[in-house]
Amino acid sequence: MRRQGGWTIWSILSVALLVTFFALLFMKLFPPYFDNMKLQEALETVADDHRVTSLTRRQIITELDDILYIDYAHEIVDLKKSLVIEKSKTSMIMSIDYEVVVPLAYNISALLTFSNRVEMPLR
Repeated sequence: MRRQGGWTIWSILSVALLVTFFALLFMKLFPPYFDNMKLQEALETVADDHRVTSLTRRQIITELDDILYIDYAHEIVDLKKSLVIEKSKTSMIMSIDYEVVVPLAYNISALLTFSNRVEMPLR
């Protein structure tokens, strides 16, 4: 007798469940990563400005906030608390470190930690 081959209903359901799980996980975790990408691009845009090394901290925060407002990302992080500016003799470093908690299901959450850093040479 020939043996039957193919997928059973249980294998189809388990594969569908696995695909659904990863699709939902992707849909929950993609927006924070996309917002972080916008924040990194805003930092790089401000860093490309030739006058950034002469700006005050408040002016840099205003510039970043304006760029993030246009990208609908101005509520990602509190720039007044998270923005760190370090100056040395040869360079200026702007960095933003923050965490995002994403609720997944019931009492299960994902903690995402982001660290953005841009270094500019002093002119």
